[in-house]
Order: sequence, then C-alpha cells, then structure tokens
Amino acid sequence: MKLIIVGATGFLGTELLRQALARSDVTSIVAVTRRALPASKEGNNGQGKVTNVVVKDYDVYDETAKRAFRGAEGCIWTIAITPRRSTSFPWDEVVRICQTSTLVGLRTMVESEPANPFRFVYVSGAAGERDPTKKSWYKPEYMSLRVFFF
Repeated sequence: MKLIIVGATGFLGTELLRQALARSDVTSIVAVTRRALPASKEGNNGQGKVTNVVVKDYDVYDETAKRAFRGAEGCIWTIAITPRRSTSFPWDEVVRICQTSTLVGLRTMVESEPANPFRFVYVSGAAGERDPTKKSWYKPEYMSLRVFFF
C-alpha cells in the first residue's frame, strides 16, 4: 500500500510515520512536510519506503508532489491549529489552515491519479460533533470548522 502522511514531522505525524515504517503491508510512504525529514527516515532506517515531499505550505503543490501522490491508496491528514492555539490566530488563518488547505490538498491528490479506491482520513478534534445539525459544547465555531463533510 502506498500511503501519504501529511504533517509527518508533527506530533501525530511522527508516530504515524514510525508505525507505517514498521508495517510490511505499507510499501511506500509519501511524507509531506514543511521541513525535511531527518536523514534516517529516508535512508536505511526507512527501508527505502519513504519519499519526503517538502512544501512551502499545505495549499501549494508542485509537479514533484503531484507525481509522488500518483497511485497512492490513502492519506492521513494531520495538519491543523489546535483548539487552544486557535484563539491566537486570526480566524481567516484558522480557516485556511484547518479547512482550505485540506480541501486543496485532497483535490490535488485526487487529480494526481491515486488508486481506486482512495481513502482520506482527516484527523479532527476529539470533541467534534458528528451530527452537523448539532453544535459542539466546546468552542462551537472552531469545532464546526474541524468537523466538515465532503
């Protein structure tokens, strides 16, 4: 399986990368990051399974990224601003990072000829309300942004 991990140098992404490297059924990993992975992840410790795609931002993908996405069977998207930190950013920046960038990334992956089916996992908030007609008790505006449906 070819897997894309977006945010592979973050807290969750680092563990996802470690777990994916340990699995024999994951044959190829595209680690999308804003800074280069440590050399050990791409070298022998990565068993040659990891391709690091470094992007300036998560809503801009060049041809190298698009080629790397081709044939992927799934993506785990971990990019977000946490609820606690969300109040220290302008709201439009929170929307751009938590929602707009996600949609741009997904659209780019779909246009890059992934496998069929292609599975996309969006890591959302723990307190996210699954029913779009209900408001979350915790930071309702933020949580409704993080729990959106395609």
